Amino acid sequence: MRWLGITFLSVLLQYRAGAVTNALVYVIEVREDITHNTLYLIRRGLSEAVNRDAAAVVLDMDTNGGLVNQTEKIIRALEKSPIPTITFVNAKAYSAGSFIAAATDKIYMAPGSVIGAATPIMLVPGSGPTELPKSVEEKFNSATRALVRSTAQLKGHNPDVFEAMVDKDLGLTIDDKVICEKGKLLTLTNEEASKRYGKPPRPLVSLGTVADLPALLATNGLAGATVVTIRPSGFEMLGRWLTAIGPLLMLIGFVAIYLELKAPGLGVPTIVAVAAFGLYFLGNFIAGLAGMEEIVIFGIGVLLLLLEIFVIPGFGVTGILGIAAILIALVLGMTERFPGAPALPTIAQLQGPILTVTWSFIGSVVVMALLGRYLPKSFLFRKMELAATTTGGAGTSTVVPGDVGVANTMLRPSGKGQFSDKLVDVVTAGDLIEKGAAIRIVAVRGSRVEVERMK
Repeated sequence: MRWLGITFLSVLLQYRAGAVTNALVYVIEVREDITHNTLYLIRRGLSEAVNRDAAAVVLDMDTNGGLVNQTEKIIRALEKSPIPTITFVNAKAYSAGSFIAAATDKIYMAPGSVIGAATPIMLVPGSGPTELPKSVEEKFNSATRALVRSTAQLKGHNPDVFEAMVDKDLGLTIDDKVICEKGKLLTLTNEEASKRYGKPPRPLVSLGTVADLPALLATNGLAGATVVTIRPSGFEMLGRWLTAIGPLLMLIGFVAIYLELKAPGLGVPTIVAVAAFGLYFLGNFIAGLAGMEEIVIFGIGVLLLLLEIFVIPGFGVTGILGIAAILIALVLGMTERFPGAPALPTIAQLQGPILTVTWSFIGSVVVMALLGRYLPKSFLFRKMELAATTTGGAGTSTVVPGDVGVANTMLRPSGKGQFSDKLVDVVTAGDLIEKGAAIRIVAVRGSRVEVERMK
């Protein structure tokens, strides 16, 4: 019993001293303007922290602010985090930085640091920052105030303080003490941010001033924790640009598949399609959106489509399921993922991706229609067809209109036809002809051999 008492006392003293030796803390460095890169960085850090059951996530912040749309996505991710989150204002957290801080559970500041001053500006290409028109500024302020107020309330911060950072017409008065006059945006030093007001007294923003990260961890009982630091990498930059051109990559992939189906055997469209969709999923994977599940679903869709094209006659259930699987994978591949959120996305999360995939598909249909009309007449396409024919060993030099043969493959509408001892690349006028059906050549235009079903 004495041994048990000594052991319990030792553990209790270690806990009270904050010497937690088996905990894991993720520190995400936010040392730049808030952009897509910051979103990907924080999303990656949160995901890793959740997967490894970390004790806390700390945002080590030194930023002048940044893009509001990316800030909102970061706020939503932090709001849904099942792991405690802490902001450490290392030097400054202006504008969007203060909004992100409001979305964390605790805020601490370093000596000499500042937080606040969230004035809206408009970036004009070639001109730099420009003040918003009055009407636009009022509308923007209203939306921004609602965003920051809701997140501050959710995390237990004083929403009036953060609203005073956004709207200079509000000012801030607590306990009959004017903290910020109307007509000025609220900006607080570390000492001002930790002052207590109200009944019961509570700090304006910061729970206290700490010298550095080790002091912050010790204050929160994590002095002996293992620290994993998340810094920006080249992959975040790559993910940013690939996701930005994601709709274009989808369009290119759809069109490349169409070209391969239109003239099978070319090979180049298949390589282009694989590259386009591969880059699409790579970008969204880096961004923390796509996972292996979406890639597997996409692969299953492609396999079903290939079965429908080359094995199963007619266009039926297999083809429809294949297309559906491909579209579902593309939508899920750009759907926002929040650490700790339910596995199934909500309708609100799916709306944007569905719209993007739909417009990309519509754009590809338009391009396909134009290619279907003009590409077969082009010199380049005829040259590609001729090269594919020569490579595949299917000659057309000795076939003429009227020759009769059989479909060596399913014609959808293109494929192979057997005419005596010659295997020829052929195409129908759009009809689907099953393998083994009797066919007749109706026209030979260069390397393009058009056939029809024998009646």
